[in-house]
Amino acid sequence: MNRKTDFRYKNELVLLGVFLVLFIIFSIASKHFLSLTNVMSLFSQMVELGLLTLGMAASMISGGMDLSLGALTSFCTVMLSVFIGKLFLPEGAAFFIVLAIAILFGCFNGFLVGYLNIQSMLATLGTQSLFKGLGLVISNGVTVGIPNTQFAVFGRVKLWGFFPFQIILLVIAAVIAIIIFNRTMIGRRIYLIGSNPTVAKFAGINIKKNIFFTYVFSACMGFIASLVFTSKISAGRSDVADPLLLKAVCASVFGGVSSLGGIGNISAALCGVAVITIISNGLDMINASSYLQQVVIGGLLLIVLAFRHARKK
Repeated sequence: MNRKTDFRYKNELVLLGVFLVLFIIFSIASKHFLSLTNVMSLFSQMVELGLLTLGMAASMISGGMDLSLGALTSFCTVMLSVFIGKLFLPEGAAFFIVLAIAILFGCFNGFLVGYLNIQSMLATLGTQSLFKGLGLVISNGVTVGIPNTQFAVFGRVKLWGFFPFQIILLVIAAVIAIIIFNRTMIGRRIYLIGSNPTVAKFAGINIKKNIFFTYVFSACMGFIASLVFTSKISAGRSDVADPLLLKAVCASVFGGVSSLGGIGNISAALCGVAVITIISNGLDMINASSYLQQVVIGGLLLIVLAFRHARKK
């Protein structure tokens, strides 16, 4: 086992250890934490953040960062709600139309970053404003509702009466992402591009094409997350996914994904999602202030970054 692989597994084990410690602490602190309802709620809360983290981690591994992911996801919820709730299109038709829109937006990001060589944070900061503005214009700045009887499968259906269906969506998306980035040639190329684009160029790798793919992949993860958001609240809002953008970055960093690119692991990023989610859920169960969650998550992020900086030194 080489050094990088060893560090990756150590990182995942540390995160799983932190998750288990927090699980025990909150189980002691709240008698309701271990209830079946809350445990299932805990795992279902990981879904939207997990999907956005998959997209964010992919863009960070390539050496960039997709800051438009939250706005793209929110825009998709608006479009799904408009097509289903206002234009009364069949759910299947709305699904494929909005998927096409999400892919188009991902292509736009990929073109700006991959082919025009615009710095990713600047490019996606601009498209973030664009996507959010389009959502506000189309929704008139209000929540667009859909009937409760429609679009329930992605966020409100529980298998066997207790198991949220959306967890299966996250598992499928995670398996696909892990296969792409850990087991395929395109994944290895994206890692090399993020690590050293000059070496990747001399190795004959098409940098533009691979970066383009990364942002399309990120958009697809945002689209799947929008299905869950729209189903859960039976509505679409132009800002519904905004609070999860920073958490997606934090989860990726917790998982060892470097903001400089080329370093990190998809499965470890999902372990970061588990840690962030259990912190939010556990603090809610002990009736702690919602503002305290931001303090704890931000503090943990700084500790992780400081530890890795010291380790690198």
